[in-house]
Amino acid sequence: MKRILRTFLVGTICVTSILCILQFWYINHVISTTSRNAEDNFIFSLSTWTNIHWSSPEIWDPVRQEEIRNVMPVAVHSHNDYTRRIPLWEAIGSGCVSVEADVHFDRSDLLVGHSARGLKREDSLVAMYLEPLERLIGSRNVDVAEGGWRGVFEKVPEQTLVLLVDLKTESRQTLQELSRQLKPLRELDYLTYWNGTSRVMRPLTVVASGKVAFEDILALNPTHRDIFFDAPLASLHTPKDDWTTSPPTHAYNISNSYYASSELKDGIISLASDGDKISSPEEHDASSSQPEQAKSRGLVSRYWGSAGPKYQTSEQVM
Repeated sequence: MKRILRTFLVGTICVTSILCILQFWYINHVISTTSRNAEDNFIFSLSTWTNIHWSSPEIWDPVRQEEIRNVMPVAVHSHNDYTRRIPLWEAIGSGCVSVEADVHFDRSDLLVGHSARGLKREDSLVAMYLEPLERLIGSRNVDVAEGGWRGVFEKVPEQTLVLLVDLKTESRQTLQELSRQLKPLRELDYLTYWNGTSRVMRPLTVVASGKVAFEDILALNPTHRDIFFDAPLASLHTPKDDWTTSPPTHAYNISNSYYASSELKDGIISLASDGDKISSPEEHDASSSQPEQAKSRGLVSRYWGSAGPKYQTSEQVM
């Protein structure tokens, strides 16, 4: 009997160890395979854009815009995008399908920066991101049929670009100002929105994170909600989920959220489960991996951070 028990314990430890090794390998594989090629033509040409600022009119020169047109999108998020030499444009030029801007509500405006110290009036969300995106999306949608749209990546025109706005100041006031500043894009029908029954995709999808209350997102126009929540990937399974309906009604879903995010070091990519012991959809959901939980809710998984010093990067995997 002791021999059988010992064999069982050794086998369990071996299986668990193998699963842990595979998960660690997978995370490192994802990180390592998203590194950019140093010989990438666009990055090389962008590095030669000397004396170019994000507000430089030269950005709109036909030659530079042609380089943007030839980019293939990749599932990469540009973390703290405003810290780059040419915010927004380096991300789009590298194919990032998501860019992040930290904003502070300051004297009736949203200023971009990581901390309140050193904010500049000229570095506003409108000037750095919203106005350039409006112009860029407009250039992609000339002569598009009513109801149709093209995204910023011409080679994959159905790809939306995500603008992740990290609110650094009090939620409600900052969120209200963000909604107000999105009005021009909203009126042009460039923003992805929830129409009360389904999500309508558009060239730009706005997601709010940071100091934003989930309840404030829910309070937005329920038939035209165009700012979505960055849901907590590590705690998607919540007592607020309703398992009495078919299909289940999840608290975080496509009507109110777009991303589900977690720090990579806390990522649970896969889980070993015993299907025979799972007796209900709720138990199955609770035992699912983070990406599986996000997928079942219609959300996009996003991991930030890195697996270790070897893989430090500012472009995060989704």
